[in-house]
Amino acid sequence: MTRRVRLVSAAIVVLATLSVGVGIGAVIAQPGDDDSATPADDSADAGFARDMSTHHAQAVSMADTIRTRTQDPLLAALATDIVLTQQSQIGRFSGWLDQWGLPATSLRPPMSWAQGHTTMDMQTMPGMVSNDEIRQLESLPIEAAEALFLTLMIRHHQGGVEMAEAILTMTDRDDVHRLASSIVAGQQSEIEAMQSMLEDRSTA
Repeated sequence: MTRRVRLVSAAIVVLATLSVGVGIGAVIAQPGDDDSATPADDSADAGFARDMSTHHAQAVSMADTIRTRTQDPLLAALATDIVLTQQSQIGRFSGWLDQWGLPATSLRPPMSWAQGHTTMDMQTMPGMVSNDEIRQLESLPIEAAEALFLTLMIRHHQGGVEMAEAILTMTDRDDVHRLASSIVAGQQSEIEAMQSMLEDRSTA
């Protein structure tokens, strides 16, 4: 086992531990635990919860596809962590919207909640991949699919971090701030792990 692989393996163990901690925190700290006013339907908090739910759902789909195909235990562990962590966070977002008495979806354009607070394209959520790219994860030979997954998920996570960093500058709710901060930390760590995995494949 190379030093890089050992480091990636250790990083995945740490990420899994952090994910458990975030899940426990989600149970203890319920959406109504802070005293902030209930967000309006057109608020940044509501927009973030809706858009990040959609963003996470695509990551879960991609990770679930690759974890059922790969024979690489490190990649399988990382993909499983992404599935479990982001499904749990989707549950948090849904819980917030329900607690706030707001619908799960909106007719407002993606990222309209972040207008003026980020340089992101206001027409799309950052890091989202195309349907064609998702189909390639299912159809390409496994080694090519693994490399494509890592490339796409790095980009996807970078977009998720950018969204979470945007809401951190806008929200005054402790619950939203806590979860957005955990998304930034967790996905940045996973980006580093995936970059190492991708480098290993390019030098093998």
